[in-house]
Amino acid sequence: MLKGSCLCGAVTLEISGTPSSLSYCHCSRCRKAAGVFSAVLIGPVADLKITSGECHIARYEPAAPFVHRRAFCEHCGSSLGDLATDGGIYVVAASILDGDPGVKPTAHIHTASKPDWYEIEDELLKFEGDYIPPP
Repeated sequence: MLKGSCLCGAVTLEISGTPSSLSYCHCSRCRKAAGVFSAVLIGPVADLKITSGECHIARYEPAAPFVHRRAFCEHCGSSLGDLATDGGIYVVAASILDGDPGVKPTAHIHTASKPDWYEIEDELLKFEGDYIPPP
């Protein structure tokens, strides 16, 4: 069981099973929420359980063409990812994990949006847009 929490501990979660992937997202929204990029863990939504603090999760609903909502702790502002349960997958900010997710980063996504001053210098897969790995 993989556990995670926001900075202040008001929101806690558990992930059962092995996540499908760990990616670095360079989209403009992740950059603004997390810095140069955001490490995101993706897996089947059935494996995600909010164990405490659901009432402290604030959400930002995006305008089209964006589809992922931004969830964050209303107290400390920690980015949580997209904790929506209607898309079949979870997208959790890897920065809130308390342990090793059991998967290593495999790709950079939305590289077309990365800042010009940042160079990707590793050998991971690179996608100009979104990539959802097969389950």
